Amino acid sequence: MRAGLLFFLVAARAASATTGFDATRPAASFSGDETWTVDGDVKLWSLIERLEDPDRLLFTQEQFNSATAWPADAWWAPHIDTCFGTSTPHSALALLHMGPRETIATGTPILFVPGAGDNASRGFITMATHMDELNRPVYALTFAHPHGDVFMQAELVADAIARIKERTGAAQVDLVAHSKGGIAATLYTSNHAAADWGSPAYSAAGTRYRGDVRRLVLIAAPMSGIDTAFRWPNMNLFGLEADTALAPTSWNTWYPYGAGLPSVNDSLVAQDFLASGGDLFPGHRQLLARQPYPLPGSQASLDGYALQTDWYTTYEGGTGFFSKSDGIDAAIAAGGDLIARLATSGVDPGVDVYLLAGTHPLMPNGTDELSVNLYNQTWSLPDATAEDWGAFVDGLVEGGWIPHGFEPSELQGLADGKLVLGEVTGVSDGLVFASSASFADGLIARGASVVDSHTADLSHLDLLYASPITGDLLIEASTASATDGWMAAWGARYSAEDTIGWLEAAVADPASPPDTGDTGTPTDTGDTDDTGGPAETGPGETEPDPDPDPVDTAAAPTGADPVDTGVLDYRPCGGCAAGGRSASMALALAAAVATTRRRRA
Repeated sequence: MRAGLLFFLVAARAASATTGFDATRPAASFSGDETWTVDGDVKLWSLIERLEDPDRLLFTQEQFNSATAWPADAWWAPHIDTCFGTSTPHSALALLHMGPRETIATGTPILFVPGAGDNASRGFITMATHMDELNRPVYALTFAHPHGDVFMQAELVADAIARIKERTGAAQVDLVAHSKGGIAATLYTSNHAAADWGSPAYSAAGTRYRGDVRRLVLIAAPMSGIDTAFRWPNMNLFGLEADTALAPTSWNTWYPYGAGLPSVNDSLVAQDFLASGGDLFPGHRQLLARQPYPLPGSQASLDGYALQTDWYTTYEGGTGFFSKSDGIDAAIAAGGDLIARLATSGVDPGVDVYLLAGTHPLMPNGTDELSVNLYNQTWSLPDATAEDWGAFVDGLVEGGWIPHGFEPSELQGLADGKLVLGEVTGVSDGLVFASSASFADGLIARGASVVDSHTADLSHLDLLYASPITGDLLIEASTASATDGWMAAWGARYSAEDTIGWLEAAVADPASPPDTGDTGTPTDTGDTDDTGGPAETGPGETEPDPDPDPVDTAAAPTGADPVDTGVLDYRPCGGCAAGGRSASMALALAAAVATTRRRRA
């Protein structure tokens, strides 16, 4: 019955898909404590709106486990569960977060779209803060399900754009998307009448691209796919319990005593890539595609990294010594082969595209035992010293696996468990191959232009934070303890790569006529002490904060005015223009994102 209804609706709506989303009326609005950090010290947003798409053909209630449900009072997801009204929201819902200057800002609005497991108040907060400080209208999305279906999330991107246009009167926005969020953003901007997505529901209910995106900035987005869970099967060893799994498993069965005793087994169908038996991570199979690099299990030169359980049967499908897998091809098919479909559809030719890929596979490790164990199961040389790591890394460089070696302090960070060496079977940001994040063929299939395809020597999340200011703060933090020395090398790389400055240039509006005391440059703030340089985040431009308290105690969160300019300088501001009172907050943020990144608390 449902299939017949879908066929009828596809035929009826093929010319122009429509939705019942009302961009003039959010489902709920929050301007009080919900716009602050959990501890009430920092105001993050002026307003948060809950959006709800009324469609129930495309949108469903997706499944959560205890690890993916939104937690209460988590520092990395402040008030998310409160704003949704539940820890397991329906996927027709989304939160639209608005920058503190939103009501007085000018220029093309910017919408930040987060990746898997992320939300508006974590990954993009530094970039969003910087652009807000430049007086651009800033918005950021939080999807209901952190690992949700890409078609649903693409439609919510369209809804959020409609709401932003309603609030600002702007005709277009700039989309800035990270990782999995880049697939949703690309899907919307590629959704034309002739597109074949293999999804009757999206073909029927999905909004056709409306010409309302000026620039599409894709950061570490796997445009030619990803195969990490199948390439590195030891990751499965920490996802054997469905209720605590943080990511999908590439095995459907685990044999703890070996496949020779098949009667003793653990079913993993609730948390694997396929929908049958449970579907905790529906969006991940839509990202899958085979990658053109040798599997680590086939490369003895990778030493301990080559010791991947049942590596061949995991990737190709079948029963191994301890596991059974459907194989990557079955999972790709279950995801509708979306990456291949995107490659033939093409972004609308009126959209300017910018790509940012990372080439540094070294990633900060989380401090919680869960993250340490998860990563160490896959990317580790047990009990290795800094000298051991140095010899291993030298071999990787000589073998052409990675582009360069690491600083001695970083090798010590590996030995201390502070850092993790991620994906090394090809140049990558630790998670996504640079070739995938830079893949442009599908984007330009209908005539869109890739204005800039940029690479930075940074890892997957570091691409969102790097600037001279955050670099200086990390260098300062590197002296805090004997095990923090790696932060100095990290900070130098942040300053050199300055991806926040790159983003500023990518989304810059045309220059305005010069004002008195104004140099007239596109990124000029209009201040009389303006240097006129292309970016105003240089390390020499930050003055020490004369106030030892980085948060004004007079700016209490309860009942705060959402457009009160008295709180605009109190956000975490690692990438902000200099002169604010946020250096101490930026230090806290930089240290936090560099040393305690966790996928789940």
